Amino acid sequence: MASKHRTSLKDSVLNASDEIHDFSCSVCQDDNLNTEAKHLCGKCSKYYCDKCLRLHTKLLKEHIVLGHKDVDKWVGQGDALSTCDLHPSKVLELLCEDHAELCCNLCVSLNHRMCRSINLISDLASGIHKMADFKQLPAKVIKVLASLNKVSEARKKNQNSLNALGKFILRKIKNLRKTLNQLLDELEKKTVEEMYSVWADLDGSIQKDIDQCDHLYDQLKALLDKIKARDEDSESSSYIGYTKCQEKFAEVNTLLKQISTRPEATITFKPDSQAKQLLSELNTLGYIQGYPDTQFQNKPTGVPSPREVKKLSDISKVFEVQGKKAFSTKLITDKKPCRIT
Repeated sequence: MASKHRTSLKDSVLNASDEIHDFSCSVCQDDNLNTEAKHLCGKCSKYYCDKCLRLHTKLLKEHIVLGHKDVDKWVGQGDALSTCDLHPSKVLELLCEDHAELCCNLCVSLNHRMCRSINLISDLASGIHKMADFKQLPAKVIKVLASLNKVSEARKKNQNSLNALGKFILRKIKNLRKTLNQLLDELEKKTVEEMYSVWADLDGSIQKDIDQCDHLYDQLKALLDKIKARDEDSESSSYIGYTKCQEKFAEVNTLLKQISTRPEATITFKPDSQAKQLLSELNTLGYIQGYPDTQFQNKPTGVPSPREVKKLSDISKVFEVQGKKAFSTKLITDKKPCRIT
């Protein structure tokens, strides 16, 4: 019986595709009627046909209604929570269980003709306000927002410490430069360029994490605000909000897992005491590299990522620039090129 109901529902949506309007009357849709909307009330976030507008005007005279001549202003003024992302002029009314996607009638017509299980959101949303998961949604959103904020703040703290380290290392480079002769001009230039490159890579990686956290934070908070602003009788809107939150939770969990595996970024610079007497044979003041090395972060597991260090004559050790914990970069000249581990 359920399968028959889903098939007839799907067929009715597809068969009605020739009667699809740019904007459908919200009140008529609640009565399962397909009527073209001629007006929009931004305050109510609803579309109205001529007939339904008369009742609205009697009850809510102070509301400003946009007519068809201002239709270019309609998009984005309707119910933002229930509006289809692919077709902003349409309202989400259906759920394709084959793809687990919220759909409008145009979505079904264009992208879900072959799907076997399409249900009305109004049917699926029945009783959602009594569901334990829905009741726990605000608390869960707040908890996830707190997690995002905590990670974002930690990354910002790391970013500040990285900036301090970067500036400190630059000062050390400058101070060392004052004790050296004219040969340091080119060496300083190359070392500073390497420093800025590594610093920028690490800073960019941290900022990317921060931006992703902030983006998901804003999206989830906006969703929760919209859900709270809905009338409790609007079960469809609540169901849509609940479903969208579940999708965002999955994105948040993936992001938090990724960030949790990344060690804290840092940079160090350690000049060698033999530098002054060895300047004539040096290529740079030292190799600067941060941890983690952003250049190799996206390489598949098992692919070697260390950078090769070029050998220089017979200098055993000149400068050592190390990353925190197990990471280290050494400028070592030997008979064979050494690999950073």
